[in-house]
Amino acid sequence: METTQTQSNGVRDQTERIANIKQRIRYRHTNKIYIDLRQGKIDIADLIQLDQWHYNGTEPIQMAIDKIGIGEGDKVLDVGSGIGGPARFLAHATKCDVTACELLPENHDIGVDLTNRSGMGNNVTHVCGDILTADLGEESFDSIMSIQVFFHVSNKAAVYKRCFDLLKPGGAIYIEDFYRMKDINREEREVLTEFLNSTDDMVTMTENKCLLEDAGFTVVEMKDFSTSYRQYTYNRWADWMNNPDKYVQLYGQDNYNGWLGQASTTKQLCHDFGVMAGGYFVARKA
Repeated sequence: METTQTQSNGVRDQTERIANIKQRIRYRHTNKIYIDLRQGKIDIADLIQLDQWHYNGTEPIQMAIDKIGIGEGDKVLDVGSGIGGPARFLAHATKCDVTACELLPENHDIGVDLTNRSGMGNNVTHVCGDILTADLGEESFDSIMSIQVFFHVSNKAAVYKRCFDLLKPGGAIYIEDFYRMKDINREEREVLTEFLNSTDDMVTMTENKCLLEDAGFTVVEMKDFSTSYRQYTYNRWADWMNNPDKYVQLYGQDNYNGWLGQASTTKQLCHDFGVMAGGYFVARKA
């Protein structure tokens, strides 16, 4: 009876997480990728230019490749893989084998479709599920990568411990994410609430380092991207703000309003307030 109750609570928690994450605008308008693409077979080189839904295109994935030494034949886990853009680029660039784990079924389904249509199915395997409960095998991966995902997660300690257990001895994890840069006042908290399910989920880089170390990792490198994120969020907001006719014609009014709203929120947080910025971690398992 206790086991059944625990399973029921786990399913309910996962359902709530999915509902909360789907409130974020990029996840409500997953059809954008199909507007950007032609129907039929997709060339992977063209797709890579369109399916990177984090900041700065393929730069974070190339950073992961360089920092943790991902190479041909490696087994890599992409946590929070979205529609599969980073996983496909990673496999295409290095000829490694990527398991793309995504919580949201809509993102997962699009990822599977795009992977198959771009001919990357032999190197990218999609798994729909929660990283905490998905059957991925203990000590199965040489490397783990996650780009702008863990800021959504309340229980980061559990996720980092799960990642530690999934890595082979000597394996490494590369994380790029959003981090809190200072204490938050009332106005900033109101804006941050539009971006996060809970403002308490946003940790500082120092706090994140401690969480990784508590999970068993040795943090070998960490760096903040304050300047890069400040400029990126401003430029993206200015582009959407100054070109309404172009984007409404391309995506429709609802999509335009949603993406402009998200761009405005992140511009305020990263550029105007300086309360939030990006950063990366490289950490290893002994």
